[in-house]
Amino acid sequence: MKQTKNTTWNQKLNSDETLKSDIKHIFKYARREKRNHNQILESINLMVYANQKYTTLPNYMQASINGYIKANFDFMYEFVEWVHWYDGKFVGKNLTFNSDYDQNKTISNYVYIGTENKY
Repeated sequence: MKQTKNTTWNQKLNSDETLKSDIKHIFKYARREKRNHNQILESINLMVYANQKYTTLPNYMQASINGYIKANFDFMYEFVEWVHWYDGKFVGKNLTFNSDYDQNKTISNYVYIGTENKY
């Protein structure tokens, strides 16, 4: 792997743009392949946080990249919805509350819209 020291402004700006492009690719791939939250975090850790392009940037540029990652996580909520499983059966948003309802049998989580794939 090529060493990146980010000693010049040109290198710093190039590293910033490259990392943001990698982040955009990670989230685009995650939406297409319906990857869960932990898989996205793992990809970000490997491709961004462990990358010399990130670790050698000044703190204010690292903060900018962290903000970009947070913004992409916020954007993911347009592709997921809050749904439920009751007694091991997927019920989606249609959770029926009646006299037989038992809260302990309910599991809720975010899934990609139109699927049962957990986010």
